[in-house]
Amino acid sequence: MGRVADVWELRGQSLEHRSVNVAAAVELAADPESVVWIQVTADEMRHIGPLLDIHPRAVEEVVNNTNDGGVGAHRTKLERFPGCMLLYLYRSVLGDDTTLDLSASPVIITHESVIAVEHDHPIQMTDLVARWEQNPELLDHGIPALLYALLDLVVDSYLDTVDALSDAVDDMEDVLFQSQPDVQTNPLEAQKRSFATRKALVRLRRVAQPMRELVSGLMRHEEGERSTINASMQPYFQDVYDHVLRVNDTIEGLRDLITTIYETRLALNDHSLNTVTRQLAAWAAIIAVPTAVTGFYGQNIPYPGFADHSGFWTSTIIWVGVSALLYVMFKRRRWL
Repeated sequence: MGRVADVWELRGQSLEHRSVNVAAAVELAADPESVVWIQVTADEMRHIGPLLDIHPRAVEEVVNNTNDGGVGAHRTKLERFPGCMLLYLYRSVLGDDTTLDLSASPVIITHESVIAVEHDHPIQMTDLVARWEQNPELLDHGIPALLYALLDLVVDSYLDTVDALSDAVDDMEDVLFQSQPDVQTNPLEAQKRSFATRKALVRLRRVAQPMRELVSGLMRHEEGERSTINASMQPYFQDVYDHVLRVNDTIEGLRDLITTIYETRLALNDHSLNTVTRQLAAWAAIIAVPTAVTGFYGQNIPYPGFADHSGFWTSTIIWVGVSALLYVMFKRRRWL
């Protein structure tokens, strides 16, 4: 029978990788003496699920991927079924254009195995194996150690994303009060960056916020006399939980900061518009003075200085003096 799965079998404090067929994968997953991580496709999971007596609803949840680069019908969650648990997780990657890519990473956990289902962007096992090998003494705890490395990998992707988003927000703050030509002449681009960053934060929040309840549920739940996470692994899961809290707190802070930046940008635009309006009004008032004076002295009826040089000099002195007076007044009021 052909290859159907990649298997990492735990042997003491080391992992042995093999590619096996359906019968071997089922035998390893069902063996109470073995602890294995099995990487399968959705089609392979449909075949393996009934053989391992995994609840049909759990199989249906992990094989149906409605993710289109975002979050579809599935959310980050922990569900318990008879004999197994379902974790539906999302890993995050932030693009250069502040586009957030979310990759579904559903797993089914039994007492003897962790079965990860591959979708569009499967987990890079080199990263996961490196985490397992970094603390080989944890592998003595079996399934909780494998699960801890997975959760740590997922939450670290959130931390990397919020750090990148924080840098993007810092850049928006830096240019907010600068008079750079690109900011002044391309306000639409600044708005697009702001909305793209906020959209990425909102999408990340949808998958990161439920992680708090997920990790907390793993730490406190007990099935009969057997705890999901043993006491020795509790500090490691608590560390993951603390990182989840940090991610959520940072997201909320960045969302508020982006809102403040947006409102500040609107206020600056209003201030700039008011400044221009005042300047136009001031210059219009100054220009109106010579227009009014020369219009008065341009009448075709006799007046003091009519048809005489004295009339010219009088009108000139009047409009120059009044215009200068208005200029000084507007300058003191900072209208000019």
